[in-house]
Amino acid sequence: MASNNKFKILAFDPGLTSTGWSLLESEIDSQDVVILKIGELHPGQLADRAAYRDEVNKFDKRVVTLRLLREGVAGLLNEFNPDFVTAEDIFINMFRPMAYGALSMALCVMKMICRDVAGKYLVAIPTKICKQVMTGRGDKGKVTVQQSIAAHPHIKFKDPNDLTHMTEHEADSIAVGMALFDRYHDLIVKEVKERNERRTTQS
Repeated sequence: MASNNKFKILAFDPGLTSTGWSLLESEIDSQDVVILKIGELHPGQLADRAAYRDEVNKFDKRVVTLRLLREGVAGLLNEFNPDFVTAEDIFINMFRPMAYGALSMALCVMKMICRDVAGKYLVAIPTKICKQVMTGRGDKGKVTVQQSIAAHPHIKFKDPNDLTHMTEHEADSIAVGMALFDRYHDLIVKEVKERNERRTTQS
């Protein structure tokens, strides 16, 4: 019999070129987290395909890219029905200042889809907090984040191959999910208990 205390987190490392995502599962009385599945969405690359050429020419590539991102996120929400949704917050990269605008649009679209499709609030977590939770410091690089995930005593992968072939965007999404698990744990416990009470009342 499945535990009523289990919950799922759908976490994102947002971007228009590549959006990494991961599905995490845990229980409110456990420190262990299982990575059920990981993957990437590639809305920008899809928009470059011949199948979308007419639409891009008519509406602009950025519009088509955002539509494809919207559909990809909606598909994940419908497939996994997570209890919580989170994403890395937008930030300014001094070496890639134009990326700020793209990240802002991507995160806004993701928040709207979470509201419209799942009725859920997407929690945006600052990059430094994600890195700090995962590595102990907020200024560590992507390689260190991946190494920390692999060595973490409470992180288990349902499919060991996911750990072996994990991309940096997928790893970053796991770090975001772990940051939500760590920094918002009291809220998670509260909402899971309220969810269980509603289910009991409805039954």
